[in-house]
Amino acid sequence: MMLPGSMLLALAAGSPLLEPVRVVARDIRPERMQATAVLDEGDIAALRPTHPAEVFARLPGTWITRGSGQEHLSAVRSPILSGAGGCGALLILEEGVPIRPPGFCNVNNLFEVNLLQAASISVLRGPGGLGHASGGLHGVIDVRTRSPQAGLHNAVRVEAGSDDYYRGELRLTAPLGGGELAIDANLTEAGSFRVDERYEHQFLTAHHVIPIDGGQWSTVLSVARLDQDTAGFILGERVYADPDLRRQNLNPEAFRRADAQRLISRVDWLSADGTESRLTGFARRSDMDFLQHFLPGKPLEENGQVSAGMQFDRSSPAVFGEFEWGADAELFNGFLDQAQAGPAEGVPEPVAAIRPSGRHYDYDVDGHRLGGYLAAALEPASRWWLRAGVHADWIRYDYDNNLEPGNLTDTGQACGFGGCLYNRPADRSDDFFELAPEFTLSRDFDGGRAWLRIARGFRAPQATELYRLQRGQDVADLDPETLDAVELGLRGRTAQPGGLSWELVAFYQRKDNFIFRDAEGFNVSDGRTGHRGIEFELAQALTPALTAAARGTYAIHWYRFDRDLGGERIIRGRDIASAPRELASADLTWRPDEGWLAQLAVEVNGGYWLDAENMRRYGGHTLLHGFLQRRFEERWTVSLRVRNLTDRRYAERADFAFGNFRYFPGPGRSAFVSIERGW
Repeated sequence: MMLPGSMLLALAAGSPLLEPVRVVARDIRPERMQATAVLDEGDIAALRPTHPAEVFARLPGTWITRGSGQEHLSAVRSPILSGAGGCGALLILEEGVPIRPPGFCNVNNLFEVNLLQAASISVLRGPGGLGHASGGLHGVIDVRTRSPQAGLHNAVRVEAGSDDYYRGELRLTAPLGGGELAIDANLTEAGSFRVDERYEHQFLTAHHVIPIDGGQWSTVLSVARLDQDTAGFILGERVYADPDLRRQNLNPEAFRRADAQRLISRVDWLSADGTESRLTGFARRSDMDFLQHFLPGKPLEENGQVSAGMQFDRSSPAVFGEFEWGADAELFNGFLDQAQAGPAEGVPEPVAAIRPSGRHYDYDVDGHRLGGYLAAALEPASRWWLRAGVHADWIRYDYDNNLEPGNLTDTGQACGFGGCLYNRPADRSDDFFELAPEFTLSRDFDGGRAWLRIARGFRAPQATELYRLQRGQDVADLDPETLDAVELGLRGRTAQPGGLSWELVAFYQRKDNFIFRDAEGFNVSDGRTGHRGIEFELAQALTPALTAAARGTYAIHWYRFDRDLGGERIIRGRDIASAPRELASADLTWRPDEGWLAQLAVEVNGGYWLDAENMRRYGGHTLLHGFLQRRFEERWTVSLRVRNLTDRRYAERADFAFGNFRYFPGPGRSAFVSIERGW
């Protein structure tokens, strides 16, 4: 995106700041009666993340695994959310608005969000709040863009690092149109220690704020683009430790091309009676092409969505305390095409014969969602607060199949060996309606708060779970996944300046209608899982210049049902695969004055089972990272960041499938140097 010269001149100039307007609504707020954690702009600046995994390791109960390039899988109070619709169990927001419509999540959603230049990154662990839509099952992530109200910030930064890593960054702030404008942009070109693995990644975020009577009008534009040459799993037990084999790329033909655009416009206002209101409109678009190198025949998938909607939120003082309500509506259209260029090679004839060349799937889905919530909060006694409410969501999908229905080739021919694998349902419509109640009770005490939260989360089935079927299944009769949670939390801070701040949370969760693919290749929703654990977060100033912080979780995620999946068995009571019980991180930060900043951090990833039967295991790893920054009076800043200081050989992600141990190997010791000039 090019900016006119007059705007560039304005951005370099100084400008007065606007007064912010605060509206609670759907925001994730650390002081509320729920388990939340926040990284602010300073925390993110010390990380200077090259991948989402580096950010979320600093938050309790949260785990993002690094795949190839910018690919990743996510977990919040859960095992890794994989599979066709697993990403639907985690709601990702930007400025409180979901970045994707219901039914069209992507397991790599976070590469569409500008984490590097975010003002804050918040995580709500457990079922989403009353204002959050379908998808806030295990948790909610909200990324806030830099507001021009935060202050003048004009800077350019260049960065270079190991494995041909280069990144440029621009931040501009200026008056515009009676308000203030902040523009953040960055672009990355990165190689890899692995053969033929690389990516180019670009972000642009513009945030404009203008005052109005009693409030403000803000508009945010976000643009992201990814062009990636992908490296697949390496195969063989503990092969990630081999100095040569860890560098190999068994899928040099693999790639991913993706882009996304989002526009959010919001009006916040405060009425004379103390009522806070917010009206938000939004539009989104995304599309992606990627080679499914992990499937026989390596079909190409193309998918995308266009969507738009509105949100309204209101919080009013009442005789009994506070009353909140909100409503939202959106329309969306999504598509998916899958085509195979030629015969499947390198596999047995029965496997190749049921995977013909040509188009496997070609469908569109028109849909809409209507939702709303009501909540009331009251103070029944001094220092006691009670809050109760309910969220309702109705989602409709109208599916249109553009090929011959059934498991035929795209020319209408039958495959041998029992028919083609890929099955296309006939045109149909599906509706899902869910209610999610929430009850919280809290007690304030000197220096802290205790709370009890009982809540339900839910997610509607994803479009791929409903319409991307395999032979023998003409209709996927799926129910929404639901998760019921009980949470008990304590948080507080000692009275003295720089004293100990702490949070301790215990939780128990039961998920029903878990969607998975059974031994016949059918998508079914009769799975059940359980999740229980404790989480903590601590921070303490040891001296005026030295601060220590730690956070972590111990959690057990287990199956509550038995099932033979053909290649393996799910056994009631066994740990879910890819669900480490221990996750933790800690850091020691030294800041003697405004000019110096140094940090030493440790990241602990516990071991986990690689299969449902708990027969094969990855032992986990511990990594050390360092950061050093020097800021000069002339507004120059130089920083050095080193990841994996001990050059540990480890796996970013491990699993066992198709008779093989499979790993994404972690990079060795990596150093990054950056220089910034501000004005």
